[in-house]
Amino acid sequence: MIKNNRFQALFILPLFFVASCNATQSEAEIIFKCQADAPKPVEIVVSEVNGTFKLEAFNVDGSNLINSISLSDISKSSYHRSLVTEHSMTFTQANGDIVVSDYYSEEFDTVTEEKSVTIQKNGKKEYWTCDDSSFSKLSAIDDF
Repeated sequence: MIKNNRFQALFILPLFFVASCNATQSEAEIIFKCQADAPKPVEIVVSEVNGTFKLEAFNVDGSNLINSISLSDISKSSYHRSLVTEHSMTFTQANGDIVVSDYYSEEFDTVTEEKSVTIQKNGKKEYWTCDDSSFSKLSAIDDF
């Protein structure tokens, strides 16, 4: 019986070690998520892992574009004036930009909250307003 308990302990101990090592690795935190149906279906997910931001998902009109783009630069900016705040993150690629944005306004006695995606490529601009299932944590990130 004692040998059996020792065998079990030797078998279980490495499992605890593996679980603790996996817990110390950082997981991706979703910073921005957008889904929209018009003008054509789009889904975009921006995540952060260890202070690095990346496009986790980028689907336009049923096509996964995440592997077909090469990003060269990422920037984050914020704009604030009385009753209006906007946070945006821009992913720059060779011939255009992908901009995700979180806009909040209390102007004209109306509250407006809007998350959006803008793709600027080869001089053309496409714009989507995200649906209600979308969310943003862009305001929690410092500009860089």
